[in-house]
Amino acid sequence: MFTDEARLKLLMEALSIYSPTGEEHGLTEFLRELLVMNGFDARVDNVGNVIAVRGGGEPVLWLHAHMDTIPGFIEVKREGNKIIGRGASDDKGPLMAMAIAFMESELPRGTLVLTAVVHEEGDSLGTANLIRGDHVPKPHGVIVGEPTGVNKVVNKYRGGTKVEVTIKTRGGHASNPDLSSNSILIAMEMYNRLREYLRAGVNYEDFLVTPTIMNCGEAENMIPSNCRLVLDVRIPPGKSCNDVRDAIIKLGNEFGGYGNINIKWCTEPVEVPVDNPAMRAVSRAIIKVLGENRC
Repeated sequence: MFTDEARLKLLMEALSIYSPTGEEHGLTEFLRELLVMNGFDARVDNVGNVIAVRGGGEPVLWLHAHMDTIPGFIEVKREGNKIIGRGASDDKGPLMAMAIAFMESELPRGTLVLTAVVHEEGDSLGTANLIRGDHVPKPHGVIVGEPTGVNKVVNKYRGGTKVEVTIKTRGGHASNPDLSSNSILIAMEMYNRLREYLRAGVNYEDFLVTPTIMNCGEAENMIPSNCRLVLDVRIPPGKSCNDVRDAIIKLGNEFGGYGNINIKWCTEPVEVPVDNPAMRAVSRAIIKVLGENRC
């Protein structure tokens, strides 16, 4: 249906549409119109996901990718064999590959569903809406488009949450420092203690705790009396959101007198067996197309 040049053009068009989390509407309309113009029934659900369905009956396979990116537009350009732009790797490259595969695939049996979701870089609202709702055929298998490389299949996915810490102290003048009133030092102590409770590290099987936002203080010559710290916590397979909640309870028992500790939302990690039918199908496709297999 599409030439290689046409596929690249579609990717570059998608990259030119700025779609940070919460602002996916432009890409939503682009993708929906692309599918409709090529003869497919596509709709947008109540949270902004684009959904298209082909075929009928079992098995049901989802091609699943996300439309949102992290903030910051990058000029779209082509340099030799490279396409540069925000989301070229994560996740508009996989997204457009799946959209094209959905349109071009032969479908001898079963149901093929394209699910292009919103808020993946945030609270996973789009995926959660598909799981909770009944407006999309429930899958027997899901292929998730993420930048793992064209010759690799992964069967594990880290979960994650955002922990928000707000601290209030009496503060004071910097010339007469009271370290117990320094909200910055308290915030950093809480960060280190959470890492300790979770036994955080840098390996895939470890919890990963990363400070991403810190807003503290009133003036250069004052002990800061307020501080807001946001921590990005990644949860490895085999652990759960409850492990994070338990650590937060411990943290609250120790530091609760200084302020509040909240979990905004939490997504559980996922792991499937290596002999999962969807994973085996992707592995066979890699062997067929590239002549190699790496799991």
